[in-house]
Amino acid sequence: MPTVSDYDTRRGSARSRGYDGRWDRAAKQFKWTHPLCLGCKAEGRVTATAVVDHVLPHRGDMVLFWDQDRWQPSCQFHHSVVKQQLEHMFDRGALPEAELWLDSATAVAISRRERAVVGADGWVGG
Repeated sequence: MPTVSDYDTRRGSARSRGYDGRWDRAAKQFKWTHPLCLGCKAEGRVTATAVVDHVLPHRGDMVLFWDQDRWQPSCQFHHSVVKQQLEHMFDRGALPEAELWLDSATAVAISRRERAVVGADGWVGG
């Protein structure tokens, strides 16, 4: 069975996937112009953007990577918890691309479900 490190080795480093100085500058500008997490905003929460998320996973496609119309502002919770579930459903063919946005009905439902398990304070049952 492949391990996480096997996957990381095949995938390459972040820098080799395009997350270089140019990306750092573009992401910083995007966060400045989109300071609030889209998913939290859809839930009526105010949370700072921590991550610039590619709505559609680019998987090495540099045209898609740089398509700012498919970037969305995300907090760590929405990027690491909600978006991962959305992408898994998308990869199985169970979700259309439009539902990968963090303010989609599916994303909001996942957010609410996950927050019921992991409270706003980050603790299970919190």
